[in-house]
Amino acid sequence: MPTVTYGDETYECEPGRRLRDVLLENGATPHTGIAKRLNCGGKATCGTCAVRITDGPVGEPAGREETRLKIARHDDKESVRLACQYEVESDVRIEQP
Repeated sequence: MPTVTYGDETYECEPGRRLRDVLLENGATPHTGIAKRLNCGGKATCGTCAVRITDGPVGEPAGREETRLKIARHDDKESVRLACQYEVESDVRIEQP
């Protein structure tokens, strides 16, 4: 099973699970501040669940995620994904961008 490492915590999940769901089910969140309560709920429209992939496959964003990330203000856009759209297929390490 793939693992997700976020800070000092590591979580196992089934392949193909959405990163946002894995985090939330384990008591973690990709959101900060008020976005923990006010976010799009996984529809790739708000961008508040953006994470930086520091180790593991980044993959290519598509659809709404690609559109949302085009207007993001991240210096290293090539390693940033929305947790609500990223499917965990193998071990991955993430951090807040």
